Amino acid sequence: MTDLCLYQFAASHYNEKARWALDLKGVPHQRISLLPGPHMSTMKRLTGATTTPALVDGERVVAGSTAILEHLEARFPEPALLPGDPEARERARRIVRDWDERVGPAVRLAKFFEVLEPGYVVGTFGVGQGRARLTAYRLLFPVVGRLMKRRMQIDAEHAAPARELTRQALDFVAKESQATGYLAGDGFGIADLTCAALLMPCVDVVDSGGPAEAATRKRDAWLARWADHPGSEWVRRIYARHRRA
Repeated sequence: MTDLCLYQFAASHYNEKARWALDLKGVPHQRISLLPGPHMSTMKRLTGATTTPALVDGERVVAGSTAILEHLEARFPEPALLPGDPEARERARRIVRDWDERVGPAVRLAKFFEVLEPGYVVGTFGVGQGRARLTAYRLLFPVVGRLMKRRMQIDAEHAAPARELTRQALDFVAKESQATGYLAGDGFGIADLTCAALLMPCVDVVDSGGPAEAATRKRDAWLARWADHPGSEWVRRIYARHRRA
């Protein structure tokens, strides 16, 4: 039994950060997967906001993927995610802040612009939900889809710069990892976990701790766009070495 419970989207790169840290540290926990749209009432009750993930640890609720990583690092320090060297630690946290604020939203927007349709969203985010609930969600999706587009500004005007920022992010990890294979210090840490997880929507990786993505023509075209980029190869390598589902 465990007091830890992760409220999440089954398929989300920010949620993947939290899942990865929990799995890497071997922390027993329960996962409650929510559906985009209907999730808002649950998250409002837990955190006062509508974003996922949230970790309930006993009587404490930790909201946001990076706050969860820092909480886990303090409570379960091994294996360490923060570099021991102060300069490397500050660089790692600087990368995480920048990617949380800029890259994560851009990757999500760019991908959803390409793949946001009922078959993809229901098939990917609905893993583990009951048949009746998924049937109702599919019927509700036109409303949910419009809400997602409005809240995340998913349109052609915003998709173009989001795609460019996604490409720049892949360029960054390919370049900055050349010396050691990692982004801050000589080994795997919070910066590598964050960057690989937030780029996961661009790369067909396995053992992500979440469900397999629903295979659609648009989804396959999106993945093909980035398949040969050196940054995608870095993501695949980091997952192969350090992701234990």
